[in-house]
Amino acid sequence: MINKQKNSEPLKDFYSILGVPKNASEEGIKVAFRKLARKYHPDMNRDDPEATFKFTELAEAYRTLKSKEKRNEVDARIISEFCRSFLGSIHEEEKHARKTTSEFLRILKE
Repeated sequence: MINKQKNSEPLKDFYSILGVPKNASEEGIKVAFRKLARKYHPDMNRDDPEATFKFTELAEAYRTLKSKEKRNEVDARIISEFCRSFLGSIHEEEKHARKTTSEFLRILKE
């Protein structure tokens, strides 16, 4: 079950952090993480604070996507966000259509 507090956090795209497609295999995720971890490891980039941040972000993405349960939660949040934005855009179109219709009816009554 997904913690409600976690849902209020901004959604991180762990797939793009690792540079893998959403249908990446476990092995693909592992290979991508190892490649990027070597590149951004703090020991290899001692003078670059951005590398430490990037490495931490990569590690979080890998820990999340390597777990089937956590990966399913992330995928469910991605789908939920997509549906919410899609339904929101439909709702906005409906509001616009109602406003246009009411304006049209107002003009007819004049």
